[in-house]
Amino acid sequence: MTTAAVPDNIRFLESQPHAMPLFLEFAMLGLFMFGLFATFRYLVRRAAGNKSYKSGVAVALLSAFLLFWVNGAVGIIGSENNDANMLYFALLVVVLAGSLVVRFEASQLRFVMGFAACAMVLIAFFALGFGMGVSGPIWPWDVVWITLFFSGLWSLSSWFFHRALQEGARAEDRSPLNEGGAL
Repeated sequence: MTTAAVPDNIRFLESQPHAMPLFLEFAMLGLFMFGLFATFRYLVRRAAGNKSYKSGVAVALLSAFLLFWVNGAVGIIGSENNDANMLYFALLVVVLAGSLVVRFEASQLRFVMGFAACAMVLIAFFALGFGMGVSGPIWPWDVVWITLFFSGLWSLSSWFFHRALQEGARAEDRSPLNEGGAL
């Protein structure tokens, strides 16, 4: 096969070491968004009237979506081809696993989200300490600002889950069962 017979888009893909066909990128993003939407619907139904729990879920899922999207599209540490960016995908897997283990209970989700905020900072320290992503145009500030942004989102989610726990305790205090009546 001669070089002239190879379409330009195939030649472009061959020149990119980690390039993925565009339709696969959209399929992955669509699957991820469907999973986030389904999770949000399930957890919001489960939350009954607890607005703080719903807000915590919304912020956590927004954080996960943005982290997945930004990291997959342009990368956070250097370019999207930098292998150190896989740490952020690993973080998302750990947050999902942790949320499943604690069965999406607000009392424990606040710690999972707090862990995510701390892990973001640890990944940034790791990247900066080992000089990963130095080829980035504004390195190290891109890693620092993005880390602060995502750590802030994970911390906000943790705070909402903490508030949800307090709201749940107040609702139990107002329950008719706590009015001195026996079952």
